[in-house]
Parts: sequence; C-alpha cells; structure tokens
Amino acid sequence: MLFFIILSVFPDFLVSQAYDKGNLVGYVFDHDNKTPVPGAVAKLRNITSGAIYESLPSDNLGVFKIEALSKGIYTFGITTPLGDFNSNELVGILANETTKVSISLNPYESMVQSAVQEVLRDQAQPENQGESRIGRVVRYDPETKEGEVFIERGVIQLDDRVRIQGALTNFYQDVGSLRLGENRVRRALAGENPWLLVKGPVQTGDIVYVVCKKGIIPFFLTPCGIASIIAGSGAIMAGIITVTDKTPVSPFAPTK
Repeated sequence: MLFFIILSVFPDFLVSQAYDKGNLVGYVFDHDNKTPVPGAVAKLRNITSGAIYESLPSDNLGVFKIEALSKGIYTFGITTPLGDFNSNELVGILANETTKVSISLNPYESMVQSAVQEVLRDQAQPENQGESRIGRVVRYDPETKEGEVFIERGVIQLDDRVRIQGALTNFYQDVGSLRLGENRVRRALAGENPWLLVKGPVQTGDIVYVVCKKGIIPFFLTPCGIASIIAGSGAIMAGIITVTDKTPVSPFAPTK
C-alpha cells in the first residue's frame, strides 16, 4: 500500500531512481587484441564513494556487463583464471547511458612481475602515502636535462608518476623518457642505471619514488599483468581527472 501511495504522490520518484544509473559493457581480449577471454571478471571501484562493483564472468565472446552503476569515475581491474590484471586507466560512467570498452590483457615478464609487485606493496602501506622508493640520483647532466638514477629495488617504467626529493629538490613528474646507454627503453629494473629526462635540476643523492597512478591504489597488489583499454567510449585519460599530490591515499576503501 505504501508503494502505491509513493507512486501516486511522488510520480517522479521511481523515475529518478531508475534513470540516475549507467551501465558498462566490456569486451576482454588477450594480448593480441583479437582472442576473446572467457571467464574474466571485471571489478570497478568508484573513486569518490569507494563503492565496489563486480561483473559476472565474461562469456565465450569475452563480453561482460555491469548494470546500475552510479554516475562517476571508476578504477578497475580484471581477474581471470590465469591471474589478475590492473589498469592504469579510469572509466567514466554517465547516467542513463551504457559505456562500452574493449580491454586487452598483457601479462608481465616474470622479472617485471615481481618488481611491480614490490612497488605496489610499498605503495599500499598507509605510512607510505602511495609512494615506493625505487632509487637515487647519482648524476645530473644540465645539457640534456637528464638525471642518472640507480635503481635500488622495484622497477621504473615509462608513464610512471615519480617524485624526486632531496635537500634542494622536491617535485613530481611523469616519466616520458628513459634510456640505458644510447638505447631508449620502456623500463629499468633493480641494479640498472637509466637516464631519466627530468623537469628540473636534480642533485646527487636525491631520492626517487614511484607514485601510485592518479593517487589511487590498484585493485591487485600481486598482478600478473596490465589491463589496457584499446577502444571504447568510457576511457578517462591522464589530465581529465586531477588528484592533488597531497591527497591522502588508502588502499582500504569502503565497499558496498
């Protein structure tokens, strides 16, 4: 009886409840971007509320769907029978619309996998505020504006967010260029000395930290690879969302 009273007195109530949500349809492919991955489960976390949503396993075509998502921006990960994959990208959900994305799963090499896990476990410690110390500056070339960094542990990769801190230095930047000797590389591991293009002068002994992407801890601290959006309407690229460098970071977001 109460339901019918609400419906007659507030006819727009149920309409607003039904139309303030959005949906996500995803297609999960192997690293070749063509082979569907069945049995993949997408996990989404709303970066504002912390609410977590989970899809049913993808079908034989690699398709999954999550309905009734609140409007907002979400971080996500994909878990499969072969392992877990974090994403460095975000997905935007609009009310009354179905967002579609195609996702490619790219496994790490074994050495890279363990190094990434080391960095993520550091970042997840509340006292580290989303940062992991990976090395120190050993030399600076003012002509090329590059700093040589000795990688003590973990890994540094292109597009990583880093902080360089010392007695006279303290700034954040994204890694846009790495080289070992004369060779351009995508990443450098413990024991290597890559040259990093830096946005300002650095000093010998400055500490280099890798900062969690966009200030958000990924879903999985022991991922076997990366989930990349290769097509779709919902990808939120770097620069669209701003998370300040001083934003407190906690991996223990509330769930609903």
